[in-house]
Amino acid sequence: MPVLVIVAKNEDSLRTIASAVQAEGMTTFTSRSLAELPAILRESPTSGILLDLVTSAKSTAQEKLETNDLLQLYPYAKVKVMEAGVRMLGDSRSLQQFIADCRVFPARTIRKAKRQIQYISAFLSADDGFSAVEKTVTLNISDEGCFVYSANDWKVGDRVWMRFTENDCIVRGTVRWLQPWGNNKRLPGIGIKFDFGP
Repeated sequence: MPVLVIVAKNEDSLRTIASAVQAEGMTTFTSRSLAELPAILRESPTSGILLDLVTSAKSTAQEKLETNDLLQLYPYAKVKVMEAGVRMLGDSRSLQQFIADCRVFPARTIRKAKRQIQYISAFLSADDGFSAVEKTVTLNISDEGCFVYSANDWKVGDRVWMRFTENDCIVRGTVRWLQPWGNNKRLPGIGIKFDFGP
């Protein structure tokens, strides 16, 4: 079941936004501050985030800094509660169109392990024999996985193998999310969850 996280300090705004989303058949989690968002996203598979404009404006610089990258990982939009209902800000989409985008976005949690920005060269392959390889580099890495630069056509769920060039260590993983080539806001690549065990 797709889940939207709604962040709004004001209880009335929170209720109004949640009611509008639930009327479209979506389940909601609610939060009164941006500071709570990382904890929610670590524990609850989420398909999108709606952020109240007033809450965004009143959040501390530290809260904004700590959540900015998280917001980019999901479909997200800022909204304003008005007499006529919930108004989407920043683009021409309606709430219904935003929810439609969220319905097709695979619900996911964020990693529990802290990621580090680290550039490590590696060979990436769709098979353990490395019959066809792509030269790549990690952009960040944690104990659970990494994000690697790639302009190839991968799909969520694809099995991958990586051989790190500095020590020839081979790691198996699964593509958990992707950033397609052509989106000029972010580097193209894939988020890989390391698979441990046989």
